[in-house]
Amino acid sequence: MDSATIRERFVRFFESKNHKPLPSASLVPRDDPSLLFTTAGMLPLVPYFTGRKQPPARRIVTIQKCFRTTDLADVGDSYHNTFFEMLGNFGIGDYWKRDAIVWGWEFATKHLGLAPETLVGTVYETDDEAYKVWRDELHLPESRIFRFGTDPNTGESPNFWKPGPVGPCGPCSELQVDRGPRPGWPEHDCYPGHECERYLELWNYVFQEFDQRDGELIPLPMKNIDTGMGFERLCQVMQGVTDTYRTDLFTGIIGRIEDLAGKRYGDDADSTRSMRIIADHARGATFLIADGILPGNEWRGYVLRRLIRRAALHGRLLGLRTGFLATVCAEVIKDMQRHYHELTGARDRILETVKGEEEKFANTLASGLSQLEEAMAEAKKHGAARIDGKTAFRLHDTYGFPLELTRELAAKEGVAIDESGFERSLDAQREQSRQRQKFGPHEAARAGQFYTELRDKEGLRTNFVGYERLREESRVVAIFLGTAVAAEATKGMECEIVLDRTPFYPEGGGQVGDAGELVGDNGRAIVTDTQEPSEGVIVHAVSVIEGTLRVGDVVNAQVDVPKRRDTMRNHTATHMLHATVRRALGESVHQAGSLVEPARLRFDFTYDRALTPEQLRRIEVEINEAILDDRPVRAHEMPLQQALASGALHLFDEKYSADKVRVMEVKDFSKELCGGTHVSATGEIGLFVVTREESVGTGVRRIEGLTGHGAIRYVNEQRETLGALADQLRVPRSRVPEAVVALHEAQRRLERELTGMQRETADSLVDGILERGARVDGALVVAAEVTARDANHLRAIGDRLRDRVKSGVIVLGAKTGGSAKLVGVVTKDLVPRVSAKDLVTLAANVVGGKGGGRPDSAQGGGPDAARLGEALEAAQREAKDRLSRAT
Repeated sequence: MDSATIRERFVRFFESKNHKPLPSASLVPRDDPSLLFTTAGMLPLVPYFTGRKQPPARRIVTIQKCFRTTDLADVGDSYHNTFFEMLGNFGIGDYWKRDAIVWGWEFATKHLGLAPETLVGTVYETDDEAYKVWRDELHLPESRIFRFGTDPNTGESPNFWKPGPVGPCGPCSELQVDRGPRPGWPEHDCYPGHECERYLELWNYVFQEFDQRDGELIPLPMKNIDTGMGFERLCQVMQGVTDTYRTDLFTGIIGRIEDLAGKRYGDDADSTRSMRIIADHARGATFLIADGILPGNEWRGYVLRRLIRRAALHGRLLGLRTGFLATVCAEVIKDMQRHYHELTGARDRILETVKGEEEKFANTLASGLSQLEEAMAEAKKHGAARIDGKTAFRLHDTYGFPLELTRELAAKEGVAIDESGFERSLDAQREQSRQRQKFGPHEAARAGQFYTELRDKEGLRTNFVGYERLREESRVVAIFLGTAVAAEATKGMECEIVLDRTPFYPEGGGQVGDAGELVGDNGRAIVTDTQEPSEGVIVHAVSVIEGTLRVGDVVNAQVDVPKRRDTMRNHTATHMLHATVRRALGESVHQAGSLVEPARLRFDFTYDRALTPEQLRRIEVEINEAILDDRPVRAHEMPLQQALASGALHLFDEKYSADKVRVMEVKDFSKELCGGTHVSATGEIGLFVVTREESVGTGVRRIEGLTGHGAIRYVNEQRETLGALADQLRVPRSRVPEAVVALHEAQRRLERELTGMQRETADSLVDGILERGARVDGALVVAAEVTARDANHLRAIGDRLRDRVKSGVIVLGAKTGGSAKLVGVVTKDLVPRVSAKDLVTLAANVVGGKGGGRPDSAQGGGPDAARLGEALEAAQREAKDRLSRAT
């Protein structure tokens, strides 16, 4: 039975049992940003199970896409996958054990056609209710019903399901397939879960009775049914194979890899393993990117980077060229888009992201492999059989090798990795990175560890009052000169000061730290920046400009009010921009970064193409209309789950406290988790203008904007610029656009005239150049240096030569602007034998540059003009050689 039929039958069967089909949720958990990925079919339904949200129906059926990193290192065998699908039916305070088990049996035996005599059941050791369903209603012999308890050593049971340390859980019952006695194992020794692998788990029915919190099992407000059946495993059973990659979920992808590699799946173990890794990782990368994740060095982005780079490496082992992985991902999209429509809309973004990451890795892969081979050889030479941590870190930091990839490659050669040494090097780099950030003159004092120790050992803390007021009477509790503790700071000194309470906002959430001043009876200091290097410790970078400040002094801490208000305007406008962009472009758009400072705002988001002028205009208009409405802006504190249930936006890669988060709401416009400072009503923003929209990476766009005073200055500058243009063009301001068009048309007319003159010049040169050519098998081969004004002039000469030659290969070079320019042309009859692109690339390499183009026409160049003659000779030799060989 093919996979499409299984999908259809599963959903239809449970629709007949009054279940409501829901589409798959994202791989990025929307209701719990602390989780890395959606790892089970039930995860998106947890708010319904726990009563935090009202379900759309009491009975639900889904086919949920899932991703697990725990299996990443094992991918390459016949059944492990990172990305997989889970079939599930769910009862929320509705049906219970009997219906779940009986319906599962009915679907398996009557709709899938599985033989009843090959099926067995498992139950939790004390679950007599489930046991009786198997025995009394389904008439399974007791010899085919297995009870499993809790392991006293681990506290775990195969028949008590938990999603992790927290969440809905309870006893479970499983439907398993008995594949018959296993060779080499006594029949009585085998049981479900045994290493003999006689039994294959097919379907798990979880009877949710508890919510696990802090190790305690708390009864749920209602009992729920949560079932899960792995789609890939089910397809194995239904299609009579023991290898997931031979099911029709993978045959198209594997076939594409076979075509690219010129090898057959299953012919040899190493190639087969590489094909499996490429196929699995291509599926995983495709779906992760579609759900808004981009390659990076942290959290979800790091997992995606590992997938792409590991697949790229195994492509190299198969002899595939850089760029192959995007082709494989295109096959994934083709196979899966009818079931997951988001792949269609994200196609360009997926392929561009994969191609870009693969190319980045290719640039360092060869060098990195060489370094790794040297390190392994050195380790073996000294009998250590272990690569030191610094070398492993250099491969990670310089050549982009994830540690897991280095470990995998080294293990094939019997070499281990000093992973603790790697972690020490990584920690040292992070520390150096923190110290390189701009925060006053004393970098070392910013290190988080330094302040954390002072907080934990000496109780160093700051109370932030900057939401309520911008001026506060505070006490100096600590002064630091670098990492040295000081009792005082005098005029001319730069230092860090910690207050007992402060109105200064520390940099965070994209918002820059506040500036201002500290004024005491005996001294005054300018605050240039504010940071929170350790939670609860706010540090002010200051320059003392008058007198002396001492520990214990009472000071007036005064925030720079104009700067703070400008920052607040920009921060609230950024929230409004986030909400407006998602409304305009779709909810698949996610924030990828932001910067909020007094002078401007910057918002990065995932999107695969440039916004049109009309889209930008609509975004700008919508925000300004909300500003004119003077909508109230309010902050609310609440538990994380309540905030998410209210629809508040959050950053996928940000970790939040589950106990309490701060939600900023612009009434009827936007709602977002945020700890920053904001205006109290949108009217305070004044005006919002978009100043730039651009790409800042594969699949990521950036909008920059201004508000308040900055927006007014911008509008005035634009008006002045328009006035100056109107004066220069001697037209009214309203006619500047048409005057510019007329000027542009005049320029194009002059350029056409210049091109005509270049052609005439080229004609006068053609005869002399042709005389320098040589005949090879009836074809004329010309490689000559000429005088040309620029690349366009050189192309014109090449085109005129080709027009005059019936059959020939022409490579021309010219020295212009201190560099060498190259052009190659080949007549159509010789294209099967000689490529202009190859010839120009060869010549360009000689002059230290690059070439490109088509087989019949190419161009290039390089900075080493002195070697132009040598380059032309190389191209001429290659052309003659190819023509001679082809005869």
